[in-house]
Amino acid sequence: MKILFSLIVVTLVLFGLNLYRLSATDSDATLQPPVAQTTPQLPALQPEQQLPLLEQSSARQFRLQWGMTPEAPFHILEGPDQGQGFCDLLVQRLQVYLPDVRHHPLTEPQSRIRQRIDAKEQLCYPCALYVPASQDRKGRLFSKPTHYYRPHGIITRPDLAKTIRQRFGVPVNLQKLLASELRFGFPAQRGYGKLQPLLDEHRLNSPNHVSVDTGKDATMLHLQMLGQHRLDATLDYISSLQYYDRHSAEPLVFLPIAGYEDLLAGAVSCPDSNWGQLAVLRVNAIINNIRQDKALRQNLQFWFGDELPPYPPEQSR
Repeated sequence: MKILFSLIVVTLVLFGLNLYRLSATDSDATLQPPVAQTTPQLPALQPEQQLPLLEQSSARQFRLQWGMTPEAPFHILEGPDQGQGFCDLLVQRLQVYLPDVRHHPLTEPQSRIRQRIDAKEQLCYPCALYVPASQDRKGRLFSKPTHYYRPHGIITRPDLAKTIRQRFGVPVNLQKLLASELRFGFPAQRGYGKLQPLLDEHRLNSPNHVSVDTGKDATMLHLQMLGQHRLDATLDYISSLQYYDRHSAEPLVFLPIAGYEDLLAGAVSCPDSNWGQLAVLRVNAIINNIRQDKALRQNLQFWFGDELPPYPPEQSR
């Protein structure tokens, strides 16, 4: 009887121990904190991988500010041709092909726009002259070429055009003209590509340089000064003369420059920064759309002449 009683007690004790262990296990399972789930980090993206990521992100999150110069016919801010400058059209077409980007204009003189880009502000200039990366010393970034310009030339009065041809040749020897007694001036806030060293030398050292300090409509002011006989010659695009002829009765003449007769490539210029790199990538991604855009091509041919060709599209790989 005692043995039976002992077996019953031992059985109850073991049963109780098992219940205690089960209870402790359930409690541990209840109190155990959940395992934190870490979000996988994206690897560093190569430039060609950044664009798809942007397209998948929330719409219109990238902000692109465009520097607009108050210089016709680059940007035409007023009058019957308002909004029809060739830079106006370029920005309009960029907006069409980059609909997920927030576009903002900022109208300032080109010299101020250049300062902002050099200071790495989030601003791009749509109508810069293209400079290959290996040749640019100012730390700017350029998109792939967007279109062609016809090269700069000498603009003067008809009565002086014959004299200039006789003295300085056809096309005109610019270096000899700049060394002459002719009064010469140009909008100093603009850039002139390979001609810049000659022009800077004249501006700084020639007694016959005519300087006009203006931040707006400097191009048209120089052309008006020709008609008023306050200036003998200036340098500009044929497009500037085309705009002048539309709004003035005083005739002027365009003369090509010897050694500078090749077409010039235009491009978007942005600061050399992470933001600038991304802006250039966005433009480059739609570069063929821009080069083949009919509205832009018609506008460029209106201002520069029907013979201006489109920039060749890139071949698909």
